[in-house]
Amino acid sequence: MRINKNTLQRMMIILCVVLIIVSCSLIAGVFHLGDEAAVGIFSLAATLVGTVFIAIELKNSQVVTCCDMLIDQNNYFHDNEHLMKVYSILEESPAQGYNPALWKEVQPTDIACYCTFFENLYLLYRNKIARIEDLDDLFGYRFFVFVNNPYVQEHHILPTSSSYNEIFRLYAAWSKYRRQQKSHIPGAEYAFSPAYLDGEYFLHDLSSRPRKAPETVILRDRSFQLRRLGFGDIREILNVQQRACEQLPAPALFFPLSREEMIESMHLDTLWGAFGDDGALAAFALFVGCRQTERNLGKDADMPWQDAFTFDVVVSDPEWRGFGLQKLFIDRAIAEAREAGAKAVLATVSPRNSYSMDNFLSKGFTVIRTGLSKYAELERSLVSFRL
Repeated sequence: MRINKNTLQRMMIILCVVLIIVSCSLIAGVFHLGDEAAVGIFSLAATLVGTVFIAIELKNSQVVTCCDMLIDQNNYFHDNEHLMKVYSILEESPAQGYNPALWKEVQPTDIACYCTFFENLYLLYRNKIARIEDLDDLFGYRFFVFVNNPYVQEHHILPTSSSYNEIFRLYAAWSKYRRQQKSHIPGAEYAFSPAYLDGEYFLHDLSSRPRKAPETVILRDRSFQLRRLGFGDIREILNVQQRACEQLPAPALFFPLSREEMIESMHLDTLWGAFGDDGALAAFALFVGCRQTERNLGKDADMPWQDAFTFDVVVSDPEWRGFGLQKLFIDRAIAEAREAGAKAVLATVSPRNSYSMDNFLSKGFTVIRTGLSKYAELERSLVSFRL
């Protein structure tokens, strides 16, 4: 005969009650206690047993309630057409893929519904009704395949990331649990790093910045639209960078910007893009502001990070080289550094990249260090423009 856990607990309580009663009877007899004292002992014993019984019953009830709630949440997920619409596309377009055509029929309300579902799960976790391990078996895959999908990140979650605090905090706890369990995380290639989550970069989203109309600039009789880049531009930025890297005469001339660095800087720094008259991204530049980070070049220049404004990277599409776009971005960096109250604009240049070095020197930069080892031990020269 099988005995479940609850039945076994009840049997143990009954046994304890019997033992306590027998013990109390022996104590009363050995010490010749009066009726009133004996009744007090029995009353105290009954109270202790009752308290233990109630605590166990409450614990069992909480477990049952949590299971019922998770089962109800699972049924709701499968019955909700908004959730299933998003989930069916996630199954067609796994996290390692990127197919915008699949998302054409998905409305922002569908994405919001999916996020709200997991925000509700976070409330269960935060209020200690459910543990991460309780959520993981049923909902783990559905959570990570959504949050780690690059299209969902770039077009839905990141542009208004501060609206999804609970999603990111659930993500931090859940990804930590999976790492500890050495469990697979779907879409790990696009996972948010511990540094991103611990630093709460998601609290700094683009929706809080004032929107400015694109500026029109004329370079060598060609018109360019200059504007700030956002998360929806990440795919085009990566494509331009890849095309530029493929045509480099030597890989050491340029160290590619990672997607993670792009996302960090879109939250905390500035990316500018220049778009050609065909509407395509012709070039982009990234500036790291006066903040404490390894990407700030202040340490290399022996100056406080608060005083250093870093011209981190500039990339031109091979088809748009020779129009002076790098010089345009250098001017933009100097202007932003002045607004930020920096004392210098710093940049690194490969000693083999004479074209880039000439552009910086023509704008008033000077070389302050040579033979600097940066970016996976690549040799760089450090240039500075004093403000």
